[in-house]
Amino acid sequence: MNQNLGWAGRARTLAALLFLLAPGFASAQARAASLIPEDRRMDWNPGIPGGIPVYPAFANVKAAPYNAKGDGKADDTAAIQKALDDCPEGKAVLVPAGAYRLTAQLTIAKGVVLRGEGPEKTRLFNEAASGHAISLCNYDNEFATKVLKGAVKGSMSITVEDAARFRAGDLLLVDQLNDPDLVSIQGEGGLCRWAGREDGKRAMGQLVELVKKDGNTLTISRPLAITFKDALEPQAVRTSDKIIRRAGVEDLYLELTKRRTDQSSSIKLWNTIHCWVKNIESSRCWFDGHVTLKKSLGCEIRDGYFHHAHAYGSGHGYGVLLTAQSTDTLVENNTCYHLNTGPQVSCSGPGNVIAYNFSFQTWGRDYPKTDWAHSDLSQHAAHPFLNLFEGNQVGTLCFDFYWGSSSHNTLFRNAADMRNPRLDGQQMTRNIVGFRLDKFSRFNNALGNVLGHEGMKGQAESDGRSDFTTPLVWSFGHPDDPEVKKTLLRHGNFDHVSRQTQWDPAIKERKLPDSLYLPAKPAFFGKLPWPPIGPDRQPMVGSIPARERFMKIPVPEREAQDLFYLGEFHLAAGQTEEARAAFKEVVERFPGSSSAPRAREQLEKLR
Repeated sequence: MNQNLGWAGRARTLAALLFLLAPGFASAQARAASLIPEDRRMDWNPGIPGGIPVYPAFANVKAAPYNAKGDGKADDTAAIQKALDDCPEGKAVLVPAGAYRLTAQLTIAKGVVLRGEGPEKTRLFNEAASGHAISLCNYDNEFATKVLKGAVKGSMSITVEDAARFRAGDLLLVDQLNDPDLVSIQGEGGLCRWAGREDGKRAMGQLVELVKKDGNTLTISRPLAITFKDALEPQAVRTSDKIIRRAGVEDLYLELTKRRTDQSSSIKLWNTIHCWVKNIESSRCWFDGHVTLKKSLGCEIRDGYFHHAHAYGSGHGYGVLLTAQSTDTLVENNTCYHLNTGPQVSCSGPGNVIAYNFSFQTWGRDYPKTDWAHSDLSQHAAHPFLNLFEGNQVGTLCFDFYWGSSSHNTLFRNAADMRNPRLDGQQMTRNIVGFRLDKFSRFNNALGNVLGHEGMKGQAESDGRSDFTTPLVWSFGHPDDPEVKKTLLRHGNFDHVSRQTQWDPAIKERKLPDSLYLPAKPAFFGKLPWPPIGPDRQPMVGSIPARERFMKIPVPEREAQDLFYLGEFHLAAGQTEEARAAFKEVVERFPGSSSAPRAREQLEKLR
């Protein structure tokens, strides 16, 4: 019996094929093949085939029958939720300019869009003590069966033992038992039981969509990225009986006004296919990320500004978090500021592309006294693999071993300037590392990156254990894994300590491709030079749009906001005098800022 996705599924497949056949993409992949062996890379083709669609508006939440006020006083939760519930798939709910007070979670349960008129106009303030601010989530309802054949790299067809409960359109996870030569879920922080199914015993997996079923033979939407080993008992798993596809959140500002009592995110996607978060300014997240993706396939998080958090340690304060084998995500052109980390890949599948993001100023659980530089880009918890980090501008990057291993990831044309200021503006003194690749982070590729900044002093690299008190361009295998350096492919990277571009003598090709996933200069770069980073560019580090947007924020406005949020951070921690001092400084130093009226209100309450 055949089950097909119909015209929509065929259209998505055709769009992906046309992209793969584009001459620019083909030449980039050919050049990548001459630099990176096939078993260390894949054809990165992330995000939504054909790009993010533009849905026509279904309803304006301020109009009847919804009648939201948008005055910052009335509770508009029910009005907006009713519009989302009524909206047919393929349409958008418009939230026009205004300040919208929310006291509970907004839920998007189908293929619709929640759309504002821009982050500067449409402003949502969530006051709830629990729940995600915006949820695109369905819980897991898994059914697993053995894979009998076909689970090899490049395959788009597998045969399983029992496909009776599968249907076209299902989100499938193909996974296997952990390979002890590659995967470890025992990290410095303990045993990572959430790394995959069976208490972390299946940490390495890839999500695909089921396109067609013919008996027990399944046609899938994407080539498999690796060969799954028969000895490791590969399985195919339907993740849930309900999938949200082609839904999005666009063009608005979102703020969590208080700490949560649960492990909730600002925006969470779970069991989704081809969903998106676009042009969102999100302020003060709680647990996990401003945007968190769990078991999600081919989604896009782009053009956002994610800043500040209510807490900065133990799972809090991430910019964008990819977890639970999320696959083929595109995290592109986002700005992350004043967080624990920017984009983070944790327990992910393959094919995720983290590209052209800017991250600045990161903190730890000891905020505001942090003097240990936390990474702007990170991999954290077993076992992210075959992901691409391209064109990002950050302070530092870390593939850590706190919750286990990672492998076969590629760092291409990134700039890590190793500037990590404290709250007082002075440089942090510990863990200043351009690229830190810890224990069990193996078979990685690093090409065309620029590390450090002009005039800096430090050490070019460190093998094994380090106390991280000296700035390091490269750190390998901390605390005791020489295989990290041995299995690393390094080619064409420049650093400001050695002041040289280091090439691998075994690789003859020294011409770097412009990109490993884009066929040509992307439109969002406008007039900025592209590619922006590399030893073959003049200057070696140009600017990117995400950085340009951040630099346009007036410094007094940004510093006033930092101080106001610091005051509220102290207030939530019961530190009344410290809070009063921060609010007073806002009023005295930045009386004309948008944070000053809120600071005055808090000072009145503290009298």
